[in-house]
Amino acid sequence: MFAAGFREVVHLKGGLPTWKAAGYPTEVNQKAPISMFRQIQIVAGSLVFIGTVLGAFISPWFLILSGFVGAGLLFAGITNTCAMALLLAKLPYNQPKVNLDDMLA
Repeated sequence: MFAAGFREVVHLKGGLPTWKAAGYPTEVNQKAPISMFRQIQIVAGSLVFIGTVLGAFISPWFLILSGFVGAGLLFAGITNTCAMALLLAKLPYNQPKVNLDDMLA
């Protein structure tokens, strides 16, 4: 943090919920991307839905897609590692926007 130009760093014990409970003001960034958890839900749900529809109407082989997504979610839950989150984090809208002027001020 100091290497990035910040002169003071404060650790908030209890995090944001404690801050809000104390009645301190917060701001919501309306331009912030959808949370990673919601992005995973949207992508995983879409893949399962598409795999199921294609499996029912085109070929049962498409059901493998739904099974693969289910296996990935199971693996993520057991290992606390999510490959989909790692991939989604690389998308441009999930990259932090750094304003050097703000850091140097």
